[in-house]
Amino acid sequence: MRILITEDNQQLAEFIQQAILQDGHAADIANCASEMNHLISHWQYDAMVLDLGLPDTDGIDVIGQLRGADNPIPILILTARGGVEDRIKGLDLGADDYLNKPFAIDELKARLRAILRRPVEYAGNVLTRGNVSLDSKSRRVMVNDQNISMGKTEVAILEYMIRHASLTVGKEAIYDAIYALGFEVTDNAIQVAMHRIRKKLEQAGASADIKTIRGIGYILS
Repeated sequence: MRILITEDNQQLAEFIQQAILQDGHAADIANCASEMNHLISHWQYDAMVLDLGLPDTDGIDVIGQLRGADNPIPILILTARGGVEDRIKGLDLGADDYLNKPFAIDELKARLRAILRRPVEYAGNVLTRGNVSLDSKSRRVMVNDQNISMGKTEVAILEYMIRHASLTVGKEAIYDAIYALGFEVTDNAIQVAMHRIRKKLEQAGASADIKTIRGIGYILS
């Protein structure tokens, strides 16, 4: 998954970014609302961590603008404000959850996992497709009761495919979802990782299969 962190405190933003990267997701940083608008106009994000105290636009107004433009991105509010009014207003405008500062980073990651898993079939933290399951917290992949050893990139790609099951997704979309801005990889990195994932799933007897749609992309069926 690809997460956008909109936070004007650069040190805090980088701390959150590193925690998300360690969980196997991509994460980009915007220090103000204008940077956020630029990034979301060029990239597709699966969730946003949004500080209410931005230097150029109040975070409450940001939520209203996003929802007014029919942008459904899941939003986790961060706030140091003591009152409950802004939190209530943010949730009523369409934010999905909130977290008070200071916060425990493990709680932030857990809340992100919760809002990320809502649109798909899941049981707790577990995403499933056929007899394939992926625990979004432990990053463990199972086929029936057999643990499948996969690298961080392979798990990230498989998670993206499960979340977009039955949809044809292009290589560029997968690249954008799992790699942060400025991360350099070879041109065939996705293709090579897909080959490894297919081979491991096939050897384990998985009922889910990633097919190549020539000239378009991939589909998990």
